[in-house]
Amino acid sequence: MGKNGRRKRRQRSTQQERDNIAVIAATRFPQPAVRTKPKNWFDRQSGGVQTFIVVAATAWLIGGHLIMWDLVFPTLGKVVGRVPVVSTVTGWLFVGGAFIAWAVVAFNRGTAKPGTANRLKGVAWVWSAVAVVCVPTYYADGVSLPVDFWAGVYSGGYGVFAAPPALGVAALGWWLVSGVVLKRKGRPTNQTVGWICVAYATLLLVLGSTLLRV
Repeated sequence: MGKNGRRKRRQRSTQQERDNIAVIAATRFPQPAVRTKPKNWFDRQSGGVQTFIVVAATAWLIGGHLIMWDLVFPTLGKVVGRVPVVSTVTGWLFVGGAFIAWAVVAFNRGTAKPGTANRLKGVAWVWSAVAVVCVPTYYADGVSLPVDFWAGVYSGGYGVFAAPPALGVAALGWWLVSGVVLKRKGRPTNQTVGWICVAYATLLLVLGSTLLRV
């Protein structure tokens, strides 16, 4: 009995020491918390809402494109078609204005009040939805528009097509200049993103004012 009692006491003492060591280790060296990636706005919606969003977006792409090219552009072209500069800028605004709107969002990010920032984003998203349906298609090629107005509209439409590769070129240029030449790490600042949007919108306006007329 005496030996068994001493053995049990030693076992309890050893186990207690292990527990104490584990507590100290957990206190001094806490395990990093596992961070779960937050879901985006679309993923947070229910299945029915997601389906409705997809159907509504598809309907807008088709219906909005037909309305824009069959009704809005011909009517507006007749109004501004007699003034070349105004006509080109008006046609360019449908897409170029969307990039300017995102530039304003970038310039005010982190400095504007939450309510103001949300309104700016709302304007930019709505303008972007309009810009998407301005993309020239086979159907759009059959619509007759004044030359100056046509140049502005088509420069913006081509700009929508070219936006993804242009974004890739801008990212590559940023990496070469900032990361390789200047040896700086980090993402572009909000001001840089804003000026990139302004530069791209200006490039589309120049395209509509010159190259498309050649």
